[in-house]
Amino acid sequence: MTLKWYLGMGSFSLSLFSIFLNLLIFFPVFRLAFIQKKSSVYIIAFFNIISDLLQLFVTCFYLSASTMADRYVITGDRMNTLAVIFGWIFINAWYMECLVQIVMAANRFCIITLKQYHIFTFNFTMVVFAILISITSFSAVCTQYLFPCCVFISDHTIMSFMFHNPSNEYSYSNLMLVSYDVFCTFASTVCYISVFFSIRNSYKDAAASVQNDQNKKNNKDVKYLLQFVFISIFYIFTWVLFELLPHIVPSNHLEWYSIVPVLVTLNCSSNSVIYLSCNREVRKSIQIPFMSKFFGNSKVSTTVVTTNAQSTAVTN
Repeated sequence: MTLKWYLGMGSFSLSLFSIFLNLLIFFPVFRLAFIQKKSSVYIIAFFNIISDLLQLFVTCFYLSASTMADRYVITGDRMNTLAVIFGWIFINAWYMECLVQIVMAANRFCIITLKQYHIFTFNFTMVVFAILISITSFSAVCTQYLFPCCVFISDHTIMSFMFHNPSNEYSYSNLMLVSYDVFCTFASTVCYISVFFSIRNSYKDAAASVQNDQNKKNNKDVKYLLQFVFISIFYIFTWVLFELLPHIVPSNHLEWYSIVPVLVTLNCSSNSVIYLSCNREVRKSIQIPFMSKFFGNSKVSTTVVTTNAQSTAVTN
């Protein structure tokens, strides 16, 4: 067994487990978002899960499997039609991942900073995501088919993702990707900073008679905010390393590129880990008997989304 095989097996196992975690919360989140209509937060989470699963399926069953087999499984070739389609699926899901960062941050900004509890209604959130899906699908078409350079692919020779650029041309596709990453990171960071200062100021401004109640509400907001920030951290690390590694990794140490699919998997796992560990409503909705019993009897602090207008409630 070679180092490449072990790296492929590690990535395959990790991404397969992440798929399991995301599927575990898929139907509970769907039920809470679209049947019970508990909160717009669950709608955001649902579309985040969809983008995560698409990235994970490509990472697990194509890239990692190809890395272990040392050949292009399923497609049989590096740049045929099916390989380009797999690239389209992944990059489309990644673009959605980028925009979800802004939607999550904007949701917290509207509720905590602006005190506008009724902006993110069910209908408004659905319209937002219908627009976002159209934008990301068109952007992925531009990346894979319309721009002169370069096509996004999964390549087992470097055990990672890359833009195919044999002629070393200017990559318009990578420019679009970086534009998405930088803009979405900047916009979500600005929102989170504003939310942080809003919570900080609310501690100072609260009257003495309501100080305890206000502090409790602020603590709930902080915990929910930290969950979203935690998700964003993996997202930032992933795209930064994807752009940085080609400039710092020596040509004889390609194994370092395998860090990117691992970070992609961790990024795609963060949403499910948070909901399984912190959200009581999701845990109680899990229908698998032994999993429902395990999560339902958890003694750790839990986070509950109470209404469309409120932040989550944390209980012990």
